[in-house]
Amino acid sequence: MAEPGSWELDKLLNNAWARYHEGDKTAIDDVYNSIMPFCLRICSKSCGKYISLEDDEASIAGMALIKAFDNYNPARGRFLVFLGQVIKTRIIDYKRQEKKSRLIPFSFLTQKSGYEKEIIDDELIETIIDDLARKQEIEHFKELLASFSISLADLLECSPRQDKSRERAKEIAGLIAGDEELTSSLISKKVLPIKLLEDRYQVNRKYADRYRKFIIADVLIIVYELSYLMPYVMPRERGGDYVQG
Repeated sequence: MAEPGSWELDKLLNNAWARYHEGDKTAIDDVYNSIMPFCLRICSKSCGKYISLEDDEASIAGMALIKAFDNYNPARGRFLVFLGQVIKTRIIDYKRQEKKSRLIPFSFLTQKSGYEKEIIDDELIETIIDDLARKQEIEHFKELLASFSISLADLLECSPRQDKSRERAKEIAGLIAGDEELTSSLISKKVLPIKLLEDRYQVNRKYADRYRKFIIADVLIIVYELSYLMPYVMPRERGGDYVQG
């Protein structure tokens, strides 16, 4: 049987989490077999080696799963991302304690070289969590765009083709994001405040209207602090500082 996809796992976990917090403590058992492959991948990435159900780390992951069910808050993002972070923290703590309790043989004290510390490669574990977080952020971005009747396909179609035009559109987005009145108008009315832009910052009305969807998308990325998408909206020439005017 194929392993469930991440969004399918999220659905299973969220349903089990709701049951768990209604008092059904068997809810974790019902999703255990489905979620453990993911948990073992997190363990393997954290340890830098393959981890099976027979290893101590798998037991730690099981305890982390219970902790995640106890502490997860749906308002703070996807369950898988939170679970991955809990497992990673527990595994790293375990490895640190393991190293502290390891005895150093007497023969080692006569050697000139220092004790070779076991390395936990945080970068490896971050890749799987970052991938999930990135997907979560993109889904959030798509929802925000949809509230403006904009799709990702629209952005591909209407984005400025020339670098100069693209940079100018980014600068306009920066002007809006840095102006509380303009931002409030955009978010509440779902319409680009072209007249305010024209009056306050002398932005060309036709230009702003032509790249309206692209500018709105950039503003949303900035205002909602979508960190994975932020590099795509930063004006190139000023190193991230928005051109005022």
